[in-house]
Parts: sequence; C-alpha cells; structure tokens
Amino acid sequence: MHTVTVALLSMLCWGAVGQVRELPADAPGAFFPLRARDHRDAGSFQRGRPVVGTTYFYWYDIDSNAHIFDGDGSDAMTTHPADMTDLSYKRASWHQSQLLDVMDAGIDFVMPVYWGVPGDYDGWSFAGLPPLVEAHSELEKAGLNPPAIGLFYDTSILQWNRFNADGSSYHVDLTTDFGKRWFYTAIRDFFSLIPPAKWARVDGKPIIFFYEAAFAAKQDPERQFAFVKERFAADFGVEPFLVKSAGWQGQADAVYSWGGAVNGPILFEDVAALGPGYDHSAVPGRQPLIVERCDGQTYIERWTKLLQLPPGQRPWMVHVETWNEWHEGTDVARSREYGRGYIVLTKLFADMWHTDTQLRFGSPYTDAERIVWEAEAPKGLTLRPSGGDGNWQIIEHDGSEAVVTLPNPHSQTTRYLYFDVDDAFAFGVRGKSVALAVTHRDAGCTSFGVDYDSTVSEGPLEGSFRPAGSVAVAGSGQWKTAHFALPECRFAGRCNGVDLRLVATGGNMELAVRRVEIAKP
Repeated sequence: MHTVTVALLSMLCWGAVGQVRELPADAPGAFFPLRARDHRDAGSFQRGRPVVGTTYFYWYDIDSNAHIFDGDGSDAMTTHPADMTDLSYKRASWHQSQLLDVMDAGIDFVMPVYWGVPGDYDGWSFAGLPPLVEAHSELEKAGLNPPAIGLFYDTSILQWNRFNADGSSYHVDLTTDFGKRWFYTAIRDFFSLIPPAKWARVDGKPIIFFYEAAFAAKQDPERQFAFVKERFAADFGVEPFLVKSAGWQGQADAVYSWGGAVNGPILFEDVAALGPGYDHSAVPGRQPLIVERCDGQTYIERWTKLLQLPPGQRPWMVHVETWNEWHEGTDVARSREYGRGYIVLTKLFADMWHTDTQLRFGSPYTDAERIVWEAEAPKGLTLRPSGGDGNWQIIEHDGSEAVVTLPNPHSQTTRYLYFDVDDAFAFGVRGKSVALAVTHRDAGCTSFGVDYDSTVSEGPLEGSFRPAGSVAVAGSGQWKTAHFALPECRFAGRCNGVDLRLVATGGNMELAVRRVEIAKP
C-alpha cells in the first residue's frame, strides 16, 4: 500500500511539473548579448531633471480587428483613432504617425505596453516591436529626434499567460528560481528587439515600469528586483532603472502609481501620474466607471495642480496615462472625438514642465493658519462627493447640518469620508505637521480613525494612507471633538484622489461629523 501511494504521488507531481515549459535560452532579437561598450554614446535623461513619458498601446490591428471589435462584433473602443485605415501594430507607417504626434505633444519617451510571454514570439507584443523600431529609424534618417523607447511591463502576464504545455497559465511565483527567471526573461526578450541607442534611460540605465504586483503568485522582496538587475547587467552590460508601482515589495529606483487617469495627479517622490479622464464603457463585464473629461478641464486642472508645486518640491518625471488606450478612454493621442486638442494641451504643459515653470494662482488659503469643513460653508477643506467607497448624506441635527456615512458597497466592515485640502494650503505644510480636529456625534460606530497622505512610507501604498490613530465612540449621543496629530504631511492627492479620510468601524458604522479643522501648529 505504501509503495503504491508513493508511486502515485510521484506520477502526480511529475504531471504537474511537466506542464510547465522550459524557458527559451535564446532571446528573439539581435541586440543580445550586449556589453558596456555598446552603450558608450547612448543618450540619457538625468535623474532630477524634468522629463515626460507615456504608455503606448500597440495591440491594435485593423486587418484582424484585434482590439477594435469585440468577439460579438461590438465596438471595443470608447474613444477612437482619428483614422483607422492604417491602424496596426504590424505597420511601420502607423507607428510613425504615432511617434510624430508624440513629438508634437512634447513627450520625451514612450513605453510600449508589453505582454511578452517568453517563447510566444508570434504574438503581437513581439511582432509589433520591429515595425516600431523601423518607424523610429526612418524618423531619425529624416533628421528628426523621435521619443526614446522604454518598457512598460504589463504584469498581467504573471498570471494570464497560457505558458504551460497544455495551454493553461503558469502563475509566476517570484520566491522560486524558475519564477524569477520567467519574470526576467520577458524583460530580456523586449530589450533584445530594441537597438540600445533607442532606449529611454535615466543616468544611462534603461527605463522599466512595472504594472501591479497583485498578478504575481508570491513576491520575494529581498531578491526579485536585485535578480532582474543582476541578470540584465550580465546580459546587456548595464543595470536597468526600475520604476515599481506601489504594491511591489523590495527596492527599486523609483515608485509610481497606476490610476492617474482616474485620480491624477498621483504624486510620489520621483514620478507623478496624470491623465485626461476615464471611461471603460466599451469594455465587457465591468461595472461603470466614468471620470468626465469636461472638455479638457480635468486634464488642465491636473497639470496645473502639479505645476503649482515649487520645482524643488515636485517629482521630476511625469507619466501621462495614457497615449492611446482607446478601450478605457484615457488617450491623449489624436482621436475622432477630440482631434488634436490633447496633443496641444500636453505640449503646452510639457514645455512648462521642462523649463521648471511654477504656476501661481491666488488663493485665500496660501497663508492661512487653518482650514475648515462645515456643510454650510467649507473654507479650504472639501468633502469629496458621495460615491465609490465613501458614501454619505447631509442631515440636520441639533439645529446644524452634519455629514453621516452611508453603507460602503465595497466593504461590510468600514465606511469612509474623504476630504481634500486646498492646494495652496497643502503646499505650505508639505513635510510638516498639522493638527486635525473632528467634531462628531458620539454614537453609531464604535470607533473611527484617520488615514492621510504622508511623506513617510507607513501604511498602504508608500504612505498614501498613513494611519494617524483612532478614537473610541462611547455612545453618549453628545457632540464631541476628537484631536489627531498628522506629522510629515504630503497632501498630494494620493489617498484615493484626495488627501485624507475618516474611517468608521464597528457598531452600525454610522459616523456623523459636523466640523473638521486642520490647523498649523
């Protein structure tokens, strides 16, 4: 019986392992391996100097209708290219038209959004890169300076890749040697197809942005990025410049956040993310989510908010999200709906960015000692409109108006109230401490706390939701004022698009608030 069991287990284990294909030993492109001398004359951006990049989606193909129509024949796009006659990742002419428009927009580098599963060399992710390189070279031959090319690693492929021999997906586990090699091989394959003179670089290091970490089965904080750097240096003669989204563990060169089209600008120390709005109405199976463009005003307000920061206190890299994601309506490229309007706007703001321009708008709160939210007359502190996970209504209680939390469709255990700090006031307290006072009804929930956007990387997403403690709600029904200290404020809109939130938990989770005050010490 024991012998049979062991044999059976051995067969099962062998079958599971056997499904995983071997990684290809050879890269698909000609630019591999490289040595340090191959980078001697390469151009580069400098860390700390203003630069603008964008995500470049190249999966479209008019010949097969890929990413143009859905399987049922319905329109796959929310916004649309101005001209679809030449739209294909396989055509250098289409890439060239896009690169010319990127140049007109004042953008310094593009990052092809890459789904390059190792060994899947007939897929669009690989097939679309040689025509992009050809288009880039033709522009250089014409005496132009097209944008440099970085990598946007769409980490969705860590979970959805059909890599196994039976066509199922291998869920990449970065705690294993094979998982790390898989993770790196996709990067190797991309750069093998791009001439090193065309690479977008920071201090000589090629730029790699990583999408969300949640697609990895497991992370290895100590080794996953170190492994990439070591292998890349061995294969290409130079270390890469790694920009991770905030959910990734381990040491990278910079941090950013996806979501700038929805909640921008999202500011981290080195990288700001912003976009013109969002609408994925054309994407099947998703709940509605629309952030209106408001005839360009959304994009303008996001850029101007960023440009109001003193150059020495703002990030140096801007990620425009996106150049041409027409499914989700985040594009700034030339389109049927908006013409070249967003190209013109991007050029205007990119020029200001490159020249360290600081915009200054009059605000009554520039030198204010305190800002206040009250339902009747907010002064420098705004309650975010009800929606998402922060639903509320205004009620009248004891002769004055108050806001009270409503059920959160995304959580059965927490409710939120989100507040946005006036930009001018926020600039004056960046990196400093402020005092928060919340006048609340002592009833409903059993406790409430505060999360706020901080310069210190405590709490989720590199300090975007730094906790500032909580207070108990005793149930007396009286109005009380709770006090919180908020040290090292950032107030850069990273807390789901605003600067702080109140978090109600326990009981019926109702939190009624009459007044919120933020004061300088």
